Amino acid sequence: MSKIKTWSTTAASNNAASPDGWPENMPPSGVNNSAREMMAEIREVWNDKEWFELGSGTGTSNATRASTTSITIAADVTSTYHVGRRAKIYGANTGTIFGKIATSAYSAPNTTVSFTLDSGTIHSSDTTPRVWVGSTYVGPSTPVIHDTSLGTSQILPPSQGAVKTYVDTQVTGQDLDFEGDSGSSSVDLDSQSFDIAGGSGITTTASGQTLTVAGDDATTSAKGVASFSSDNFAVSSGAVTIKTGGVENAELANSSVNYGGVTLALGASDTTPAMNLSDATNYPASSLTGTIGNSQVATGIDSAKIADGTVSNTEFQYINSLSSNAQTQLSGKLTASNNLSDIGTASTARTNLGLGTMATQASSNVTITGGAVGGLGSPSSGSDAATKTYVDDLVTGLKSRIICRVATTANVDLTADLQNGDTLDGITLATNDRVLVKNQTTTTANGVYKVVASGTASRDPNFDTVAELSGQLVIIQEGSSNADTMWLCTTDNSGSIGAVTITFSQVFPSSGGTVTSVGLTQSGSEFTISGSPVTSSGNITLNVNRISATKIGGGSTVSDTEYGYLANVSSDIQTQLDAKSTAGFSVAMAIAL
Repeated sequence: MSKIKTWSTTAASNNAASPDGWPENMPPSGVNNSAREMMAEIREVWNDKEWFELGSGTGTSNATRASTTSITIAADVTSTYHVGRRAKIYGANTGTIFGKIATSAYSAPNTTVSFTLDSGTIHSSDTTPRVWVGSTYVGPSTPVIHDTSLGTSQILPPSQGAVKTYVDTQVTGQDLDFEGDSGSSSVDLDSQSFDIAGGSGITTTASGQTLTVAGDDATTSAKGVASFSSDNFAVSSGAVTIKTGGVENAELANSSVNYGGVTLALGASDTTPAMNLSDATNYPASSLTGTIGNSQVATGIDSAKIADGTVSNTEFQYINSLSSNAQTQLSGKLTASNNLSDIGTASTARTNLGLGTMATQASSNVTITGGAVGGLGSPSSGSDAATKTYVDDLVTGLKSRIICRVATTANVDLTADLQNGDTLDGITLATNDRVLVKNQTTTTANGVYKVVASGTASRDPNFDTVAELSGQLVIIQEGSSNADTMWLCTTDNSGSIGAVTITFSQVFPSSGGTVTSVGLTQSGSEFTISGSPVTSSGNITLNVNRISATKIGGGSTVSDTEYGYLANVSSDIQTQLDAKSTAGFSVAMAIAL
């Protein structure tokens, strides 16, 4: 059954389904269940009768964590959750902690209750902790005892036991709060002791009403209080410094140094030069006399230590292969380079200069590898070189078709939809695939494009002008909708690409007859003939099941079912109807007469 704190003070409201309540017309089994559950809950409360989980006092009202030391309850419960009353708080991660109510204030819709806790805090993960208050009511007014054994109407002075309970509650609520350099806590004066703990180098001793805190002598393995020799150290305002004059050599583990075979006491001097010049920084220049042989130089002298130090070791090694004075050789080479006099033949000179086999004779050939010849004019004779523009203009109009792998069926994003691996009309695109773009919302963007590895698709360089597209027949190889279709660019040969509308119309080949005018467009599975009528010297065969009746007679309202009524008509319908009407009139007159 639900907890007592959720039971309503209104009897009719305790009508939840069994076993949580006592609804009307509940079956006998429900009565049994509710009764047994109620007995169990009452027993549970009795076992912990010094504490009451009140909630809102009239029904379910769970406490909600507000901070490490406070909760909120969605009701005005300041009369029961009042300052000074003992409290018990439980949460899965909080555990069971105790304290007293420090503040209790209501601001609709919640009462905020804060606690002075004996120890611990309300854990952040316990969002709905359970909260009990002590059974002894400690309120702002003078406490009295209602002795029901003498009659409910009689109010007696508090008994000795009640007074003791009241006093114990007040004393229990007194705590000693304290703080350290980090952290804070409190001591319940009637149930806890305040412990001043010693540590490494500190010993605490309690005797009678005296607490002694003493520092231990420092050792090599433990902290403590140390002393300093006045011969070497000075102490001023708590700071320890080395005295003027320093520490005597006798106090040092090593009082001398040995360098280059010379032993020198600390603080002494010696004018004897060291013979090992592994580090000759600040060595007096006047002492460097005589000759340094190869035996004194291990691997060589760094070139940075020669002259002004600007020549590197690598550059210094260039001298190794010289056969004579470097400047004499350089001067001779300079003269030869001015007139190529050191080159044996003109052919060799041209080769060295990257001129191939070009010569002065008009009949000779010129070979250019990896380059191009520019600045050419229009050719005037059969032997003249022709530019790309001249050739392109010449073959304009000779092109009869453009082969594209796929074609669009709707507007596409040119910056993202024509990349390697994208799918168009059921086909997975690959880099450099040629695509007919014919359905753009911005019709100036229509044209022939190439699939890119990534990024924005670009127009095919062979068809990136209006002149190259106008009148071209585009054949589509693959696609769920456009495979094996042909599209004619109907844009006039004028204007610039990107500025004029580019349009494509599907072309349907015919196997017979002479079609003089075609205005055929496809929409799904239907074809529409617009513009001039289709005329043919032969027959038009429809490779479909049938034409709907609504497509006959200029879009008539005759349905396929109504059209089927003609199936069994044996002669002109109107003639038959007129005859039936005359006969019916005659019969009617005969009956009337």
